[in-house]
Amino acid sequence: MITYEQVGPLVPKQVVSIQFQQAVLDGNTVKGDIPVLDVQCGNVWTNIPDTLFNRLNPHIGDMVHVSIYHKHQLVYKGEMPYCQTFGAVAEGKPLAYINSLLQLSFALNMGDFAKKYHVSSGNDWSVEASLK
Repeated sequence: MITYEQVGPLVPKQVVSIQFQQAVLDGNTVKGDIPVLDVQCGNVWTNIPDTLFNRLNPHIGDMVHVSIYHKHQLVYKGEMPYCQTFGAVAEGKPLAYINSLLQLSFALNMGDFAKKYHVSSGNDWSVEASLK
């Protein structure tokens, strides 16, 4: 076993900053990033908290207009209902929901949203959502 005394402190060669867009409300649109995918299911998880999304006064069943960008280039644009359960839409249809981390997310019922629409995660992926 190697001990701290043998190797000393680990010192990084440099600190790297990663761009991060704090989720914001801009008029009638919430804007944020896609920090992670729910890779087991292909769901797209944003950094937009439910408290911010709720400022749009959404109701279950309202249509959410969603635009997803990669490096400021539009990758996906569509509308989907705001739902509590995946079963509220037909198989293969998109929905917006609040995930287990209480953040706005997008999915396909019985499908992989990220794979179908070529969406990934990271600091160069952003999203905008508004109510229709």
